[in-house]
Amino acid sequence: MNKHTEAMYLGRLPDVRMSFQLMGLHARKAESNWTYPSHEHSMYEIHWMMEGQMSMVINGTVYDQSKGDLLFIRPGMTHSCTGAGPEGFTYFSVHFSVHDTSFCRELNRSRDTYYPADSSLALTISPVLSTLYDLAAEHMTDSLSSSKQMRVHAAVFELLGSLVGQLSQTTSVTLSRKEMIAQQIAEHIEESVRYIHLHGEIQEGNRTWIQDIAKSLNLSTSQVNRIFREVYDQAPRQYLSETLLNEAQRLLKQTDLNVDHIAMMLGYKTNAHFSRQFKRWTGITPSKFRMHTQQSAANHAHHGEGIKAHAEHELT
Repeated sequence: MNKHTEAMYLGRLPDVRMSFQLMGLHARKAESNWTYPSHEHSMYEIHWMMEGQMSMVINGTVYDQSKGDLLFIRPGMTHSCTGAGPEGFTYFSVHFSVHDTSFCRELNRSRDTYYPADSSLALTISPVLSTLYDLAAEHMTDSLSSSKQMRVHAAVFELLGSLVGQLSQTTSVTLSRKEMIAQQIAEHIEESVRYIHLHGEIQEGNRTWIQDIAKSLNLSTSQVNRIFREVYDQAPRQYLSETLLNEAQRLLKQTDLNVDHIAMMLGYKTNAHFSRQFKRWTGITPSKFRMHTQQSAANHAHHGEGIKAHAEHELT
């Protein structure tokens, strides 16, 4: 008889499946009278002051920035900027979006926008911003090698990790018991999506998944629905759909898997069922979403070359 032995995990990390876009990363040196008109966008923005002084108006509030000061601008915030000192100024700006519900929840927990140079957040992420700035400056004169492109990726992950770590520690955020329960419910829902991704099983049309969550938290299903709605302003079922959509968009953007395979990975029995659901969420089919994403990336790359040529005299 064969004697079976058991292996024991000594450590384990969750799977890493994050979809993010880094766009409009640039440094600019401007004259004291330079201004940028009021605008808004759907991305997060880190605005880091490197030299001089400037004023940024965000949702009607004026923030005066000096060297080392940082602004964290969230999607939908209207903002404009102008010089605020007699000399010119230099700033570095990073725009990014993340298709990860738990990550975005952490980014949005604190509503603070301005972080002075001596704040914990500015001190923590400024070295990473310096690394990205150096790579951006180098890219102005020559294309980055593959190894340096990987350094960009590594720096971005370090930046995002440090940003979330600092925001989650801010003293301005104190979760109530209800908010903590709602966060646990959200984490259970996200874990359900990870299970679907691994096992290709989705339980549509029944409530067993929410009953399991309620049981694990020692709550009734009505309590789970009520608390989650009060904190997140949506039903748990809607949050599950949004999390599935984020995963579908990530797979369509970041992989070459065909739509049939993605549908199977997300627990749908047929491509047609997945396509109908995706169109209900977004207004377009998965194939058109992928095509539009590829066109957008190509257009942005072309636009980036135009910015590079135009800005060569601005960046020193």
